[in-house]
Amino acid sequence: MYLTAHRVYKKKHNICGINAFLHRHEDRGFPEDMREDNWVIDQVANENPGRPIAESLDLVPGGNAVLSFVDIVGREGLAKDRIQYFLDQMERDIEHYFNETGVPITKFESDIAVKFGVTYGLNGNEVREYKALTERAMRLLESPEPPIMMQKAPWIEIICTISDQKRVYSLSPETVEKLKQMHNKFWEPVRVLDGLNYGTEIAFKSLHGGSMNDIATNLTGLTLEQIDAQGGLILYNPATQKKIKWPELKEI
Repeated sequence: MYLTAHRVYKKKHNICGINAFLHRHEDRGFPEDMREDNWVIDQVANENPGRPIAESLDLVPGGNAVLSFVDIVGREGLAKDRIQYFLDQMERDIEHYFNETGVPITKFESDIAVKFGVTYGLNGNEVREYKALTERAMRLLESPEPPIMMQKAPWIEIICTISDQKRVYSLSPETVEKLKQMHNKFWEPVRVLDGLNYGTEIAFKSLHGGSMNDIATNLTGLTLEQIDAQGGLILYNPATQKKIKWPELKEI
C-alpha cells in the first residue's frame, strides 16, 4: 500500500490545496522488514507506486509546487487502527526532529514506514501540516474516492450552439460540477466563440488539430494530456441531438 498526501500551490491562480492518492500493490514489492531498507519509501513513491485506487483532489494535478508531503507505505491489509497509531506516534516526534534537522524525517517499523517534509516557507508549522496531511490521507483510506483523473470513459461534454452567427462552445452542467471537484469550488467555466457560423454539423466534422485543442483546454482548464486521461471528450449538438467523441470524431 502506498498512501500519500501533498499540499500543493498553483501559482497562476494563487491557490493552495491538498491532493491525496491511494495505491495498492503486491507485498512482494516490499522487504520482509522495512527497518532493514531505509530507501523503501523513496523506491515505492518514485519507482513502484502500484495500482491507483482512489484520489482526493483540491487542485488539478500537474504543474503545481509541492509545499509539504507525507508518504505512507505499508503492507496490504494493514489495519487502519495500526496505521493511525503509528502516525500518532510520529506526530509526537516531529517538533523535536525538525528543530534539530530541518529536513524530511522518516520513521520505520517492520510493517509500515512514513516520510514527512515541508518547504522552508512552512518552518514552524510542521505539526499543523503533518496533521492536515495525515487527516486527509486517512479520510481517503477510510472512504476511497474513485480516481477522476484516471477514468477512461469520456465524461467531459462540450455543447456547440449558435449565437449571433457564431459557434458558441460551453460545458454541460454535469461537466462543470465534476471539473469543480478537480480544480476547486471557486473555479468558474467560460464560453468560447469560434468564428462565423457554417453550421454546427460542418463545425463538428472539421474539429481537429489546433482549433479544438485550444477550445478544449480553454473550456476545461485541463491540459490535453489530462483530457486524454479522461478518455477524450464528447461534443454535443443540441440541434441534431448528435454526440461525437473527440478526438476520434466518431458518433456515439
